[in-house]
Amino acid sequence: MAEAPADSQHAQMTLVQSSSSYYYYDPYEKRTIEVPLNNFDAFISLLKCVMGTGILAMPLAIRYSGVVVGVLLSVLLMILLTYCIHLLINGMTECCRRIQVPQVSMPEAVQIAYQLGPGCVHCFAKAAGFLTSCVLVIGQFGLCCVYIVFVAKNFKEIGDYYWKDHNERYYVVGVCLLQLPFFMIRKLKYLVPLNLVSNFMLYVGFICIMYYLVRGLPKPEEREMMKPPLDWMMFFGIAAFSLTAVGSMLVVEANMAHPENYLGFCGVLNMAVFFILFTNIFFGIMGYWRFGEHVEASVTLNIPQNEVLSQIIKTTIACGIFLSYPLNGFVVITVVFKDYGNEASNKHHYSVEFAVRLCFLLLTGVVAVVVPNLAALTELEGAFSLCNLNLICPALIDMFINYNTGYGRLRWKLIRDVALIIIGIIFGIVGCTVAIRQLVEDLRGTVQSINF
Repeated sequence: MAEAPADSQHAQMTLVQSSSSYYYYDPYEKRTIEVPLNNFDAFISLLKCVMGTGILAMPLAIRYSGVVVGVLLSVLLMILLTYCIHLLINGMTECCRRIQVPQVSMPEAVQIAYQLGPGCVHCFAKAAGFLTSCVLVIGQFGLCCVYIVFVAKNFKEIGDYYWKDHNERYYVVGVCLLQLPFFMIRKLKYLVPLNLVSNFMLYVGFICIMYYLVRGLPKPEEREMMKPPLDWMMFFGIAAFSLTAVGSMLVVEANMAHPENYLGFCGVLNMAVFFILFTNIFFGIMGYWRFGEHVEASVTLNIPQNEVLSQIIKTTIACGIFLSYPLNGFVVITVVFKDYGNEASNKHHYSVEFAVRLCFLLLTGVVAVVVPNLAALTELEGAFSLCNLNLICPALIDMFINYNTGYGRLRWKLIRDVALIIIGIIFGIVGCTVAIRQLVEDLRGTVQSINF
């Protein structure tokens, strides 16, 4: 294969080249990673990306939908989200081929796609890329806020039992301080041991918590199989939060030694997704079956406060979630410094990165202090990320990169992309509105408590 002549011959290719560029340039062969992840590392990191507070909120999601509807919607939602992740990564890879670079970020892919699209959208390319960066950062920011609130709430329950009943906000401050050294780890490869420990602690906690979920189970007919459709929107927000994490998934793929093994029917992504879906459905059903309409935003808040086993479970799971924060915050640092920072030309790069990491951690702590409503934060983050990152962005990228090459028979690709955009807009407006209302009410309660 005469790779060098091909590279020279097509070095001047413009953005408006066909998808046949696959035969001239393979971005995976050109990609170099300083400390790459093998397939096992990637699988573990994917589990760490998604497994966490979301699975503990699945009983609440099932409460809003009913058991049968919840299972069906979970399967359909996971199929849709996984399909869109495949669509997104394939689109980003095609952008790499079009401009012959080894790797592009999601914001860069959006910008390239706009340049490949109709002439009327070319002027919006840079703005679209910047907005995508903002969406990624906001989504991961919300996720990290949820983690801080979750850890603080669980430690508070233990602290209230053994010591004085302190305000939850003191625990938020303590969690942020303890998180600082872990969040300063700069290489994704070096987070893998933390992810292994975190996964181990989470699954030990999940297994132990089953003791409380299977003890004293009521009759199945006492639980509803189907709830009114108006309640399903709350289900979608929580389930979306627990089933996907686009930013982290892209970071894992970008740092793999063999990224070609990421997609595919038996690829790393699909295997992780199947495992996560099964675990979430099982946990959601058992939690709702046990606690019914009284289930909390995290099922760990339903188990007894005064038993040693329950305290061990809460501590183990809270520590596992605590160790999940660095990986999800890593996405934000990647977006900021890969897309908008130049390490080679910045003599103070490490100092600037330290400052950005510190500010990010402090801001998530501030939000957790102001609105410590775990359920509403979970629903808002899930709805916001699902509509923007899972549905709208992949559809826009695919729509524009196929503008000059065609959309297939009967323009089925265009129809699919438009449908995904419409679904994303509707879901985003409704889901975010419901969650924001809850947060506003919670904020009002916080202000009133301060005044009195």
